[in-house]
Amino acid sequence: MFSILSADFPKNVSSRHLRQTMFGLLTLFAVISISACSSNPTPVKQQFDLGPVVAAQIKQVTPAPASLRFVLADIQASTALDSQAMLYRLQYDNAQQLKAYAYARWSMPPAQLIQQRIKQQVSAAGGLVLQRNQASADIPLLQLELDEFSQVFSSVSNSHVQLNMRALMSKAGKVLRHRQFQIQLPAGNDAAAGAHAMQQAVDQLILELQQDILQLN
Repeated sequence: MFSILSADFPKNVSSRHLRQTMFGLLTLFAVISISACSSNPTPVKQQFDLGPVVAAQIKQVTPAPASLRFVLADIQASTALDSQAMLYRLQYDNAQQLKAYAYARWSMPPAQLIQQRIKQQVSAAGGLVLQRNQASADIPLLQLELDEFSQVFSSVSNSHVQLNMRALMSKAGKVLRHRQFQIQLPAGNDAAAGAHAMQQAVDQLILELQQDILQLN
């Protein structure tokens, strides 16, 4: 391997000339190094949430929203989902292995994002999410457990988001309904597309939960 320090210069070259030559070579190498770094910039870190709730996203619920009243317990999640990591699977390679995006994260763990979104959507629709100490025995209790919240790639350029959630609805300690949700929506080929698709999946989940709660009141 060539090294400036080990280079065999002619013996009759003056020390001054030698220093100038070495300085020129070092300058050239520095310019090349800087050019190489600038051509491969470090990716920008991104952070995503589920976006603002806007009127166009709120679907009309029936019967009247005034009957949309329930207690929401803290959403439980598997250990793999107990962080802000944005997770994905490579179905074409090993669908059983969860991976995390290096430069993209959620603003909060998924369970907290969904909990916040439910409160926002229900309030915007005219309903009310209560605390346990605010509710009478005839107010439904909604308990949710999040099993999957990831982007699944079927190929390098195609993916879908997968949202799996279990819901338990009860009144006065009596279980009235148990339901499992498995929602898939197309999601493009990067983290930003996955975040947008997951927002739509969560909103679809919330709409179905609202309808279920209304049937209990």
